[in-house]
Amino acid sequence: MKGGVSTVTVLCLLLAAVPAAAQDLKEIACGRNLEKAGAPPQMVLDPALHVLDQAAGKFDPGTPPPGYAIKSIFCARSDIVPAPSDYKVVQAGYPLMIFARDNSKPGGPTRIAILEMDNGQLRLRSVGQAGFTPEMTSRIQRFLDASLPEFGKTAAATNPTH
Repeated sequence: MKGGVSTVTVLCLLLAAVPAAAQDLKEIACGRNLEKAGAPPQMVLDPALHVLDQAAGKFDPGTPPPGYAIKSIFCARSDIVPAPSDYKVVQAGYPLMIFARDNSKPGGPTRIAILEMDNGQLRLRSVGQAGFTPEMTSRIQRFLDASLPEFGKTAAATNPTH
């Protein structure tokens, strides 16, 4: 993935300086995963993309560069649990990948989760090595339960251990 490794590295470095605080959600940076026929996918940071602000209304990821399609949205945040209006990103047709550093201990892992539709259900699944804690799972379920009436779908949370 051209640019993908460097974008993920930049997101991880940005996350290292931000404390994980569920009470005060902060968005560090966001971007778009772009695809073009015959080219490898790219993760591109977009300084103009602010999901926390933009999802308050109808979410619009902006126009991709000529020849590219937006396949998903990603954000580095202070917490892995989605914000109340994040379901609007998925409702607009884009999975939302969230990166969040666990700063409860020095050098804590970066958690990665994807908010997406799966068989007609809104779900947040953990990807990578660091899964969800029981406290996170509880807050994630509350997010999904609150999004259900807004999204109009059945919600489900998953916590794969891979």
